[in-house]
Amino acid sequence: MARVSVRGSATRRRLLEAAAAELVAGGGTAEVAAIAVRVGVSVGLIYRHFGSKAGLLAAVVGDFYDRLDAGVLNVDPAPGSDWATRERIRVERDVAFHYAEPLAPVVLGRLSREPEVAAVEARWIAREIELAARNLERGQCSGEIPADLDPGLAGAMVLGGIRQALGAVLSRAAPPPQALVAEELWRFVAAAVRCVPAAPRGETAWRS
Repeated sequence: MARVSVRGSATRRRLLEAAAAELVAGGGTAEVAAIAVRVGVSVGLIYRHFGSKAGLLAAVVGDFYDRLDAGVLNVDPAPGSDWATRERIRVERDVAFHYAEPLAPVVLGRLSREPEVAAVEARWIAREIELAARNLERGQCSGEIPADLDPGLAGAMVLGGIRQALGAVLSRAAPPPQALVAEELWRFVAAAVRCVPAAPRGETAWRS
């Protein structure tokens, strides 16, 4: 039984990776038959794992956000550091993740408008706003962020602003340099939460 479970998990991973590759190649569109060909399986196997094409797309997006959480949002990038230093590094890692992830422009662009993806994104956004609010509350407790700041509102603003900015730059034929985008986003975050930012480490701000 354990071997079946491992095999099923491996097959599911292969299907998710093939679906992601098809979405990237198709600019946000993918056909189940083409995904099956990539993996060398029957279309029926895909439906057995995900129930429908909508279920497959939702799983691909869910996997994207799980990896973002595991690598960037749900880890402490600088244990023992002050709030500004820690969150500046988190912003840099967030930008690096999106720049390195071929699926990012699709998830933040065309795919985000698909109905089957909406529920997955809504759950993720709600969870991340809650986590951002808790993070800001810790900054308030340490005295690094003003006590009169509404952490829930500020968390939603920061999360939404970063998502929209990354979607905008990644939709360009030639995105701005990663380091400059990270610098601009950190300045935005620091201003939004009224925290004194750490000293700049990169170049001057990029311009369109």
